[in-house]
Amino acid sequence: MNLDVPPEQLAPDVEFRWAWRQGDAALEAEAIDFWARNGLLRPGTDPVERARELVVVARKDGRTVGLITGQVGRLDQVRARLVFFRGSIDPDHRRSHIGFVLLLVAQRRFEEWAAAHPEERIAGQGSFMESRELAELARIACSSEPFRLGVVGFLPDGRQIRVHWFRDVHLDLE
Repeated sequence: MNLDVPPEQLAPDVEFRWAWRQGDAALEAEAIDFWARNGLLRPGTDPVERARELVVVARKDGRTVGLITGQVGRLDQVRARLVFFRGSIDPDHRRSHIGFVLLLVAQRRFEEWAAAHPEERIAGQGSFMESRELAELARIACSSEPFRLGVVGFLPDGRQIRVHWFRDVHLDLE
């Protein structure tokens, strides 16, 4: 796989739609349908509220096959504001490369967005390792290019906290 090309070119049969703070009601409704169809939201999760957090949606053959949502927050242990991604892939596409490309698209586009909005002071992307299917990856302290997701700590329930730092970011040391 040639990682020197724009990530969208790695999956030419998939449409990646940027959704961060776009207020696209149709795309949000599509996300809610995707979660319901696949039983992906935990009980008590408000799907409308989660849909407002869309970052990127992957569509194939006119249907949502994956998406990433994000929440911005401060991670005190690294003294930085991060966007925390949550990804979901349709079960029929989990062994494909769509999830890989979706994360690349989300990271790169969000990094560009953060650079264009310095007032937001977002230093990188954070993730919590939740999927059992990623257990073997959890043994690697810092993934290689292009993801560069390194372990920075653990949640009380044992899940890893990983961070992908955006380029040219300076941390607040106070």
